[in-house]
Amino acid sequence: MKNLAIFTAVTAIAATSVLHAEAISASAAGVWTQSSSGKELVLVPRIKLQPNVGVSYGTSLGGTAGYGSPTRTTIVTEPASMQVARSMTLEIGKDGRFTWKIAKRHAEKEGCSMTTTQVKHGRVSQEGGKTIFAVENGTESFESSCGRQGGSKLAQTSEQYDVQIGGGRMVLQSGATRWTFLRG
Repeated sequence: MKNLAIFTAVTAIAATSVLHAEAISASAAGVWTQSSSGKELVLVPRIKLQPNVGVSYGTSLGGTAGYGSPTRTTIVTEPASMQVARSMTLEIGKDGRFTWKIAKRHAEKEGCSMTTTQVKHGRVSQEGGKTIFAVENGTESFESSCGRQGGSKLAQTSEQYDVQIGGGRMVLQSGATRWTFLRG
């Protein structure tokens, strides 16, 4: 009899969790769009002078080169704050599956702009008061107005947000990130 009571309690908790997850999916289901422009951190290549502490060859800006040069030039990728135009479309199905398309455009160098596009596919769920977007697959591509282009597959990952839905709006927030989507 005691086991039956425990089984009934566990079943009730599981049913409540499933109903709660379905309610979230039902209110979030549909097409959501977002468009904004503002300062964001963007990974950009930079030429840097670094101390030449090893026995490798390097070049200083003073024109000396070769063994014993005090500096060497390297190209590093680092974050820089830039003006970014962002647009996103988030499609959430009633079954919790989603497709999230993100397009970002920013300056690359003088006279050139860079457009980066991500398409993420996966499943959205609720856990511990947070909304989890489990990215199962996707792609990322870039195209420069000066002719460079490329792309790759996205790794599986998980993104966690506080979500508020109401009045035709859905707000996703995680740390300093806050996006307001409108029902499309």
